[in-house]
Amino acid sequence: MDELWIALIAAGSAVAGSLVTGWLTRSAGLRQAEAAKHAGDRQADSALQIMQATLDDQRRSRIEERRRLVYGEFLEAATDFTSDQSSREFDRKLQKAFTHVVLEGPDDVALKAARYTHLLRNPDREDPDPVTSAHTQYINAARHTLGIPTAPDG
Repeated sequence: MDELWIALIAAGSAVAGSLVTGWLTRSAGLRQAEAAKHAGDRQADSALQIMQATLDDQRRSRIEERRRLVYGEFLEAATDFTSDQSSREFDRKLQKAFTHVVLEGPDDVALKAARYTHLLRNPDREDPDPVTSAHTQYINAARHTLGIPTAPDG
């Protein structure tokens, strides 16, 4: 009978050990699965952040390129208007270009363009400096908005 008890105790110990080992293994597996889930979530968040940053950069590039085009068209229209102020065609072209500058903004550039347009249409024949100054101020505001350094005066 002693051998039977020894066998039962050994079998019970083996079963209990297996249960404890199984439980601990299951717990460790669940912790690893949870950690892997969090790591996957962080990786997905990082990928979304990178994608959003890329889209933001592309949007800023498109805005900058559009502004560069609009600002240049305004300068071209202002130059054409200056060379032939009597032409209604050039006045319409100047107004259209000015409207695009106002829509593209920012306000600083639009205000400089408004002053420049006003002075082009109402020049002081004896003092052309205000027009020249408005031209320079518009260019400097546009360059600042586009992130282009302006040349120092002198």
